Amino acid sequence: MTALILGAGLAGVSLAHFLKDKSKILERENRIGGLCRSFNFDGVKHDIGPHILFSKDKNVLDALLSNVDTRKIRRSNKIFHKGRFIKYPFENELSALPKKERDFCLKTFLNNPYRNRPARNMMDFFLKTFGEGITNLYLAPYNRKIWKFDPSMMDTQMVERIPQPPDEDIIKSAKGIATEGYLHQLYFSYPERGGIESLVKGFTGKLKDKCDICKGIKIKQIKKLRSVWNVHTSKGVFKTKQLINCMPLHQLFRYLDPPQNVKKALSELKYNSIYIVALKVKKDNLGDNYVVNFAGDDTLFHRLNKVGFLGRNYRFKDGSKCLVAEVTFTPNSDLAKISKKDLALRVCDDLAKTGLVSKKDILKTNVRKFEYAYVIYDLDHKKNAAKIMNYLKSIGILCCGRFAEFQYLNMDATVSHSIELAKKLNKNLT
Repeated sequence: MTALILGAGLAGVSLAHFLKDKSKILERENRIGGLCRSFNFDGVKHDIGPHILFSKDKNVLDALLSNVDTRKIRRSNKIFHKGRFIKYPFENELSALPKKERDFCLKTFLNNPYRNRPARNMMDFFLKTFGEGITNLYLAPYNRKIWKFDPSMMDTQMVERIPQPPDEDIIKSAKGIATEGYLHQLYFSYPERGGIESLVKGFTGKLKDKCDICKGIKIKQIKKLRSVWNVHTSKGVFKTKQLINCMPLHQLFRYLDPPQNVKKALSELKYNSIYIVALKVKKDNLGDNYVVNFAGDDTLFHRLNKVGFLGRNYRFKDGSKCLVAEVTFTPNSDLAKISKKDLALRVCDDLAKTGLVSKKDILKTNVRKFEYAYVIYDLDHKKNAAKIMNYLKSIGILCCGRFAEFQYLNMDATVSHSIELAKKLNKNLT
């Protein structure tokens, strides 16, 4: 009996790729890809925000790059702060700040009263690692903006792997001597054409007769009879002894009847949704940069992505530029209820206020809305996620993927989890 995978995002299709046995994937959308879908905007493909292919794990990187034609690109990311471009990450170019702010960042980093304090939450970690200046000028406001949640109420899972910068690097940064952070991401790869979705298509292209993908399918009920899972759908009943969930937990639990404590844990798991606003502009003042971050309250968006940075196949033929703005929001917030037209107008207004694009040069916009974007690591995340994962494991449902495991997994981590899960399942077959 073939394994049944729920969800044809990157996790689902890569898992099917690594499994030795046959599998079947059920996907509710009419196309595969999940958060790794790409969209056509006047002939240019763009993603759901900026994606990059990289990994410190050679096996994972090989798995990513062997499935799609890519080109290697040197990263150029900036932070737009008070009308100035600051090299990303913020602490790497303190010399670009106004003198008063530069000196404040340097002083509070070198004489940091929080350095030897325990980090109980994200805000503690920022203060301990970077001091008050860097934290208050950039890290705290940017993270409030993207998560729509206060860093003092988030745990350290997102940030605990960030190393303490050496004092000499911060001193150099303040003097204008170039330093680099996150060296493993200094160069990244990206598909030659087709956007990041071509990576997912690369995996599915190698599945051949090993896996069937059923798209546009609606699940009605999931029941276990003895040792067999019966998944009732709009296209019939699918039976399997091995059920693997790769779709968001909040979707999966619509078809399960868990104990009350598990329901409560699920209701307390927090996540963000996102608007992706694609803009066709005649010209811009963003320079040759891929990503620009915005921490201030003067823009609705937290990040701009300049798609043409990825190569000639991602540029409009008429010389116009493709920009993608990201706006996160929480369910039931005012932003969740705004019309796409009004959202586009606000993004255009805010973009014009920055001076990076003139309003008269904005030729066209397109807005897309996605319910599941970012997992929020609030202070109870670990406890609640563990309770749900333990319950699913106890009834024989395995999980793989960002919202299936409710972990903030980048693409390389998602593929890594697929590889590890496939190893365990393959071992059981031998």
